[in-house]
Amino acid sequence: MMSEADIIEYNKLTEQLELLKKKGAPVDDRGPADLTKRIEILEFRNEKLHKHNERLVEEIRSLRSKLYIKEN
Repeated sequence: MMSEADIIEYNKLTEQLELLKKKGAPVDDRGPADLTKRIEILEFRNEKLHKHNERLVEEIRSLRSKLYIKEN
């Protein structure tokens, strides 16, 4: 059960959220347990890690080719 202080705090937060929405600021009012938000976050991280991995693979290939040329 919510106490009176919790209810007052909740009302303040909802008022702040409504003010931000009226100002046109982008507001993500989904909670941390929202599945679509979690999926978006994981897809973003996956994309960034994939790009980083591709860069590392390219760098390794480049260094190996330079090393191979020097040995011959």
